[in-house]
Amino acid sequence: MAPEFFVSPCSYQGHVVDLFALGILLFNLFSGTNPFDTAKLSDPRFLRIAENRYDTFWASFENICDFPEDFKDLINNMLQLNPLQRLSMADIVGHPWMQGEMATPEEV
Repeated sequence: MAPEFFVSPCSYQGHVVDLFALGILLFNLFSGTNPFDTAKLSDPRFLRIAENRYDTFWASFENICDFPEDFKDLINNMLQLNPLQRLSMADIVGHPWMQGEMATPEEV
Protein backbone atom coordinates (compact mmCIF):
# COMPACT_ATOMS: atom_id res chain seq x y z
CA MET A 1 0.00 0.00 0.00
CA ALA A 2 1.08 3.56 -0.66
CA PRO A 3 2.48 5.51 2.28
CA GLU A 4 -0.39 8.00 2.37
CA PHE A 5 -2.79 5.15 3.04
CA PHE A 6 -1.09 4.54 6.39
CA VAL A 7 -1.30 8.23 7.31
CA SER A 8 -4.90 8.93 6.36
CA PRO A 9 -6.77 5.92 4.96
CA CYS A 10 -9.94 7.93 4.39
CA SER A 11 -8.47 10.75 2.33
CA TYR A 12 -6.14 9.21 -0.23
CA GLN A 13 -6.56 9.54 -4.00
CA GLY A 14 -7.24 6.10 -5.45
CA HIS A 15 -5.60 6.56 -8.84
CA VAL A 16 -2.35 7.87 -7.30
CA VAL A 17 -2.27 4.98 -4.83
CA ASP A 18 -2.78 2.61 -7.76
CA LEU A 19 0.21 4.11 -9.60
CA PHE A 20 2.35 3.51 -6.50
CA ALA A 21 1.14 -0.11 -6.42
CA LEU A 22 1.91 -0.43 -10.11
CA GLY A 23 5.50 0.61 -9.36
CA ILE A 24 5.77 -2.13 -6.75
CA LEU A 25 4.34 -4.71 -9.17
CA LEU A 26 6.67 -3.64 -11.97
CA PHE A 27 9.67 -3.88 -9.64
CA ASN A 28 8.54 -7.34 -8.54
CA LEU A 29 7.99 -8.59 -12.09
CA PHE A 30 11.43 -7.36 -13.15
CA SER A 31 13.39 -8.63 -10.16
CA GLY A 32 11.32 -11.38 -8.55
CA THR A 33 11.33 -9.57 -5.22
CA ASN A 34 9.60 -6.63 -3.57
CA PRO A 35 11.27 -3.24 -3.23
CA PHE A 36 10.42 -3.13 0.51
CA ASP A 37 8.16 -4.86 3.01
CA THR A 38 5.89 -1.93 3.80
CA ALA A 39 5.70 1.71 2.71
CA LYS A 40 6.42 3.02 6.19
CA LEU A 41 9.41 4.99 7.40
CA SER A 42 10.17 2.12 9.78
CA ASP A 43 11.08 -0.03 6.76
CA PRO A 44 14.79 0.55 5.99
CA ARG A 45 14.44 0.24 2.21
CA PHE A 46 11.38 2.46 2.05
CA LEU A 47 13.11 5.01 4.28
CA ARG A 48 15.88 5.27 1.67
CA ILE A 49 13.26 6.11 -0.96
CA ALA A 50 11.52 8.61 1.33
CA GLU A 51 14.85 10.34 1.97
CA ASN A 52 15.76 10.35 -1.74
CA ARG A 53 18.74 8.08 -1.05
CA TYR A 54 18.16 6.08 -4.21
CA ASP A 55 21.82 5.11 -4.57
CA THR A 56 21.72 3.16 -1.29
CA PHE A 57 18.26 1.79 -2.09
CA TRP A 58 19.46 0.31 -5.39
CA ALA A 59 22.77 -0.83 -3.87
CA SER A 60 20.78 -3.07 -1.53
CA PHE A 61 19.68 -5.09 -4.60
CA GLU A 62 23.08 -5.46 -6.29
CA ASN A 63 23.21 -9.22 -5.64
CA ILE A 64 19.64 -9.77 -6.82
CA CYS A 65 19.37 -8.10 -10.20
CA ASP A 66 21.17 -5.79 -12.62
CA PHE A 67 18.73 -2.91 -13.08
CA PRO A 68 19.07 -0.62 -16.12
CA GLU A 69 19.37 3.09 -15.28
CA ASP A 70 16.16 4.00 -17.11
CA PHE A 71 14.28 1.33 -15.14
CA LYS A 72 15.65 2.77 -11.90
CA ASP A 73 14.50 6.24 -12.94
CA LEU A 74 11.01 4.95 -13.70
CA ILE A 75 10.69 3.16 -10.35
CA ASN A 76 12.17 6.10 -8.43
CA ASN A 77 9.48 8.34 -9.87
CA MET A 78 6.64 5.88 -9.38
CA LEU A 79 7.46 5.24 -5.71
CA GLN A 80 7.76 8.87 -4.63
CA LEU A 81 6.76 9.50 -1.01
CA ASN A 82 4.80 12.60 -2.04
CA PRO A 83 1.84 11.46 -4.19
CA LEU A 84 1.90 14.74 -6.12
CA GLN A 85 5.43 13.98 -7.33
CA ARG A 86 4.62 10.54 -8.76
CA LEU A 87 4.44 10.01 -12.49
CA SER A 88 1.04 10.02 -14.13
CA MET A 89 -0.03 7.09 -16.30
CA ALA A 90 0.78 9.11 -19.42
CA ASP A 91 4.27 9.83 -18.06
CA ILE A 92 4.77 6.15 -17.27
CA VAL A 93 3.71 5.01 -20.74
CA GLY A 94 5.94 7.64 -22.34
CA HIS A 95 8.95 6.90 -20.14
CA PRO A 96 12.12 5.79 -22.02
CA TRP A 97 12.19 2.40 -20.29
CA MET A 98 8.65 1.69 -21.49
CA GLN A 99 9.70 2.58 -25.04
CA GLY A 100 12.55 0.05 -25.04
CA GLU A 101 12.78 -3.34 -26.69
CA MET A 102 9.95 -5.80 -26.27
CA ALA A 103 9.95 -9.56 -26.51
CA THR A 104 8.66 -11.00 -29.75
CA PRO A 105 5.68 -13.37 -29.66
CA GLU A 106 8.10 -16.23 -30.29
CA GLU A 107 10.25 -15.23 -27.29
CA VAL A 108 7.22 -15.01 -25.06
